[in-house]
Amino acid sequence: MNGSLELLALAMGLFIVSHLALPAAILRHRLTRMLGEWGYLAGYSLISIALLAWMINVYKASPHIEIFTPNTAMRHASLTLMMLASFFLASGLLSRNPSTVQAAKLDWKPQAKGIFKITRHPVMWGFAFWGISHALANGHAAALIFFGGMAVVALGGAMHLDHRKRMLLGDEWIAFEAETSFVPLVAIATGKTRMERGEIPWWQSLIAVGLYIGMIAGHAALGRDVFPLNFF
Repeated sequence: MNGSLELLALAMGLFIVSHLALPAAILRHRLTRMLGEWGYLAGYSLISIALLAWMINVYKASPHIEIFTPNTAMRHASLTLMMLASFFLASGLLSRNPSTVQAAKLDWKPQAKGIFKITRHPVMWGFAFWGISHALANGHAAALIFFGGMAVVALGGAMHLDHRKRMLLGDEWIAFEAETSFVPLVAIATGKTRMERGEIPWWQSLIAVGLYIGMIAGHAALGRDVFPLNFF
């Protein structure tokens, strides 16, 4: 497949628009009335998968135009961000996340508890840190478009979730926002909430460590040693 930075930017642009436009309240309501809830979710998932597959193919075929050469400090920053990404993804996915599609059906009330005291959108921040980490570790134009775009999708999606949940849950979500923060650690730093010992289960942290080690080992197995041994 032929690739170019322009085509990659177009694919990423469509991916971003689809993730911000399709879940918009008016459009989602109309599509759900036409297709049903499961029909809407299936269509949304298929569009996302198709656009993601196209993006990956275009990314692989794009020319390598170096913007900067990642130095050791950038590689360490990248690894640190991936450690945070592993933690947020593991804790967010393994907790009763009130932002998920199933939350209403499972009666998962928004509560400032555990990982949600750090940020009310741990999974989205996990993907954002993943994107920023890989953009830092690569430094060429295609990587900045692809991984930078994924970070934009994650954080833009988190903002949209706040807006949608505010409309759906009203005062319940507003009260949740008052005790939590969008940006990690801000609610704790400003005294809006306080983290108690043991609020995040030890096994979630253990899984996060396993995920992080698996990421490093997986990259090494593919011939991409991402772990810098030197600090200078």
